[in-house]
Amino acid sequence: MEKRIHKLTFYHPKLERIWDCFNRAYLVGGFVRDRILGVRKDFTDIDIVTFDRLEEVERCVTKTLGKKPFSFEKEKRVVCYVGEDYRFDITSVEGKSIEEDLSKRDFTINAIAVDISELFLPFNDDAILIDPFGGLEDLQKGIIRPVTGGALREDPVRVVRGVRFKLQLDFSYHDSFISYAQEVAHKLSEVPVERVKEELLKILKTDRFYEALNDFDSLGALIPIFRELEELKTVPPSGLHQYNLKEHTFLTVKFLETYCLPKREEILGKYAEKIGSEEFFSRFTDADCLKFVALYHDVAKPLTMEEKDGKLTFYGHDKVGAEITADAFLRLGLGRKASRMGALIVRNHLRPFFLYELYKEGRLTERAIYRFFRDTKRYAFHTLLHSVADWMATSCEMSEKVGEFVSFIHELLSFYEERMENLKPLLSGKEIMDIKGFDRPNECIGRIKEKMLELQAVGVIKTKEDAEKFVVSFCCLEKV
Repeated sequence: MEKRIHKLTFYHPKLERIWDCFNRAYLVGGFVRDRILGVRKDFTDIDIVTFDRLEEVERCVTKTLGKKPFSFEKEKRVVCYVGEDYRFDITSVEGKSIEEDLSKRDFTINAIAVDISELFLPFNDDAILIDPFGGLEDLQKGIIRPVTGGALREDPVRVVRGVRFKLQLDFSYHDSFISYAQEVAHKLSEVPVERVKEELLKILKTDRFYEALNDFDSLGALIPIFRELEELKTVPPSGLHQYNLKEHTFLTVKFLETYCLPKREEILGKYAEKIGSEEFFSRFTDADCLKFVALYHDVAKPLTMEEKDGKLTFYGHDKVGAEITADAFLRLGLGRKASRMGALIVRNHLRPFFLYELYKEGRLTERAIYRFFRDTKRYAFHTLLHSVADWMATSCEMSEKVGEFVSFIHELLSFYEERMENLKPLLSGKEIMDIKGFDRPNECIGRIKEKMLELQAVGVIKTKEDAEKFVVSFCCLEKV
């Protein structure tokens, strides 16, 4: 029985301009899927496969759109045209028929085709869906199902892609997806990291990364992707921690996504604008990176775990974890900036809790607050936001008392705003050189400046005269 849908479902003005460049071509993939679901995006990706000679199609489309394409090779050549709100990917049909082409695709919901010519002929209102694998029915049921058993075996990255589609579309897995994914997930450790990274970045944008991690874990894909996390399961609940380390880690990601990032203004006030303000590369910001930081923040606990007097300790896991995180982020293809951010936050992720303990005991000093902001630099606010998620993921009791911890963070931010936001040294490097009698810049000048800024922030140095006296008395053998 023919499956028909109104042809306006697939209308796009740029498609109308180029359709007569083809003799025999089909819309396929995500564009067809999304339009059937009623999803329209600000930026539209349109995939076209054709039986025509690609060179002839390219000449016609280039002339019609007035745009030069770029091309790349996957299994075959793909010609791409990118405009302000659209992208065409045009390639040759794989096989002798459109049905054979569709049989090589990943999931049934992506294996539906529409003959382009049917969309612009004047005598019909409907277009016939070419759907040999029941993709329309799976769209209606909300199911992620592989086209064939070999779909995932041929390309293990489709395991990650299936998880993404499930989260993006709010679908469920067909049993066949689960069984095939569990069979091939281990091979994800062998595929090019860039391909996995692209899927992970898209998953981050769903704000359901926590759910993805649980799915990866159940499908056997977690460790092939994030191999540094293999030993998390070996650390049991201890001390204040109600959960084992893997549960705590996943919950930290969950609370970051579902509580901290949505409530960043309540937690950080005006400094919330710092979160998400830095783009490391296309579609990957510091806010996205923070989710990976949450995933890796306790990565070194299994390596540093010791038992003393019946209690587990993890001394140095922050420093060791920073090194592991830096290397892992580079391995995952997240880049040097993300690597530095991850290492800095992991190295300092315990400090908000140390400060809070001092605060409760009445022993918190302004110097300790200053040094936290000094050491965490531009990612101080990210570190504080992460600490809220880490706090909530420790136990149900602590999660319920998160308001107390957030109030403490407000105290830290008040200090930063009043004492550090506009802090500038009262003396310039040249003035310090003159006072100390240096004839050229040296390391000591930087140390003097750093100590002087700290003393200004805590109110010990208030005037330029105070600063000059400090410089005279400062011995460059001292530690800052």
